[in-house]
Amino acid sequence: MIRIKNARIVEKNQLKTVNIYIEKGKIKDIMPGGEVLLPVEKEIDAKGKVVFPGFIDPHVHFDDPGFTEREDFETGTKSAAAGGITTVIDMPCTSVPPVTNGPNLDYKLNIIKSKAYVDFAFWGGVTPEQVESGEYKKSLKELKNRGIIGVKFYTISGMELYPRMPVPNMDKAFRTAKELDLVCAVHAEDHYLVDYYSHLMQEMGREDSESWSEGRTYEAEPEAIWSVVGITKKVGNKLHIVHLSTKEGLNVIRWAKSYGVDATTETCPQYLIFTAEDFKKMGSILKIAPPLRKEEDREELWRGLKDGSIDFICTDHAAGKYPEEKSFPNVWKNYAGIPGTQLAVPTMLHYGYHQGRLTLNEIQKLMSENTAKRYGLYPQKGIIKVGGDADFTIVDLDRKWVVEPSKLESKGKYSPLIGKELTGQIYMTIVRGEVVYKENKGIVGTKGYGKLIKTKIK
Repeated sequence: MIRIKNARIVEKNQLKTVNIYIEKGKIKDIMPGGEVLLPVEKEIDAKGKVVFPGFIDPHVHFDDPGFTEREDFETGTKSAAAGGITTVIDMPCTSVPPVTNGPNLDYKLNIIKSKAYVDFAFWGGVTPEQVESGEYKKSLKELKNRGIIGVKFYTISGMELYPRMPVPNMDKAFRTAKELDLVCAVHAEDHYLVDYYSHLMQEMGREDSESWSEGRTYEAEPEAIWSVVGITKKVGNKLHIVHLSTKEGLNVIRWAKSYGVDATTETCPQYLIFTAEDFKKMGSILKIAPPLRKEEDREELWRGLKDGSIDFICTDHAAGKYPEEKSFPNVWKNYAGIPGTQLAVPTMLHYGYHQGRLTLNEIQKLMSENTAKRYGLYPQKGIIKVGGDADFTIVDLDRKWVVEPSKLESKGKYSPLIGKELTGQIYMTIVRGEVVYKENKGIVGTKGYGKLIKTKIK
């Protein structure tokens, strides 16, 4: 048996000191601090630290197999472990082949399962061709039977193997997803608006950072959200809008929720910290899709986290080859993505908790509990509770440190936060009772220890 001694856990915005007992990867008991200590084989002293339920990143692109020159499951899950993330949920679209049927998922799992340092779950996918052929009903059932937590859709796409989903096909796929009780996650930017204005910018010879933002026009996000909310209102499926970036998009989500639509959304640290003005100054290291928005959007996203209209935080971790894919003078040639998994928790502690925007309890819900509940991983994940997985993120809440490229475990050794001093550092990451990361020692886990976690939603 293992004991975490002097663990300060968050309960209703209060820090409560307890001793946590772990047996066979599960939480065996939680006893108040000061109680008689039971005999154990191993002890971890968390004195002075805060112990959270293991954090979850529900939106990562680890590119394995297929684009492993950018990231693979080993480096991706190492970055998660170093960032206090105990479970990642990998997207289906940046693998080759994409995870659009049972055999494709089996193929991917066989390749990546020996590489993972933390636990993982999968999103499944569906393409327009599958809907048009009728194959999607069979393929989505195959994926459901293998434990996927949801299905990913794009209203706009630059991926040859994973095209955008037109409205008629989306309606059909949503209906099958409803029958299977699967969440439908949507990258929401209107194809026609972005296609027109992006081409217009390039026809004008625009290559500057602002042209990317103007091309992927602000109105594209709320317009696309309206369209998929409209489908969901008719169909009655579960809808999730990924990486929300705009105030107006958030207002559509609020409207949908007020009318009983089963809709949730997420945002990312990059949209909470940076704006289009930062993109203008810093260039393509901040090139992402959707692009960064205005200050008023940034502030409204923080309000959305506080009032519960934004349900959780993800990273949309997507590492480009650095520096080559981020250094062209022409912004249109650069890769759109940031490797964020390692820095998400410290970022939210620094900008969220220490700057007074969020409480520790709110961060715990936004980065663990809410995600686990939405995707059917709760109470195995997302809570410190007897019987649950012994996943913990132990944080030195007031420790100051500087973000350095050499300390990043991702293949993408870049971040817009490089050189920034943050307050709040990951002290230890524990997955099912095993320490996988420790401050000053780095990754101490075993490659291949991370395992596939399946949704419990039947």
